[in-house]
Amino acid sequence: MEVPSLAHFRGVQAVSDNVVWTSGTGGTVLLTENGGKKWKDVTVPHCDSLDFRDIHALDAKRAWVMSSGNGARIYHTKNSGKTWVLQFEDSNPKVFLDGMDFSDELNGVAYGDPVSKSMDVLITSNGGETWTRIPSAIIPVALKDEAGFAASGTGVVYSGNTIWMATGGGESSRVLKSEDKGQNWEVFMTPIIGGVGQGIFSMAMKDKLNGVAVGGDYVDSTRVTYNCAFTIDGGKNWELVEKNGPLGYRSCVAITNSGLAVACGRTGIDSSLDFKNWTSNSEEGYFTCDAGEELVWFAGRSGRVARMRLE
Repeated sequence: MEVPSLAHFRGVQAVSDNVVWTSGTGGTVLLTENGGKKWKDVTVPHCDSLDFRDIHALDAKRAWVMSSGNGARIYHTKNSGKTWVLQFEDSNPKVFLDGMDFSDELNGVAYGDPVSKSMDVLITSNGGETWTRIPSAIIPVALKDEAGFAASGTGVVYSGNTIWMATGGGESSRVLKSEDKGQNWEVFMTPIIGGVGQGIFSMAMKDKLNGVAVGGDYVDSTRVTYNCAFTIDGGKNWELVEKNGPLGYRSCVAITNSGLAVACGRTGIDSSLDFKNWTSNSEEGYFTCDAGEELVWFAGRSGRVARMRLE
């Protein structure tokens, strides 16, 4: 699919099969309203040095983009990217945002690597007009070298009043969970591999109980072990997919309306109806994906955007 950019895309949001946003390097943001036949370049002005690792959109007009590193920022548009408003900025070089999600048009969360002793968490309840940093004291203490991953901006899920955040890099990969919009937290261990460049890179919840996490080893993209786990109790317990899992490191997972899980990474695309048994669909590599109505959208390196119908 031809798009008007050669940016590396790590953010994609399929509002529907027709309305899709994608974001990436050079402050780039693209929008299609006709299923990819034509893309509008709605890049945020004066943001050439920023890498928009995540994007969240409500419709064809309203969207947020989040930059990782080199000055953490969140911008918002209400008019299909004709103008952008800077909602959050932190010039502290230690601040590195990994992803964001919204449960509705008002309530959102952004999370990042530890600045002090715990993960960095920002909350908004007014559509991003103000973002409040949750006190580190009420968030579980981070393990040594523990952090999030900004490979696709999908290491955090916000649904209803519940937030799930995924980690890696430490000796264990964990999921932090809050059921009251970030005011109180629990932390749960997962069997996904932990260590430098290893952990949970993406997570998706089908409902409040059933979800799936993917990741693995960023350096060894072909490693097929300890790279996928699923939960049936809201993230308290995670069961490792030991056989027939995704064929390598996966940087993103999304769930379609029919309940099909789709994962992508540098070595290919896989899908699963039960989160336990996965089928390889393609060896094409992409960084990020999102499910529309009947189509799954993928975005990646050097302006690569694709769509696939999976059943």
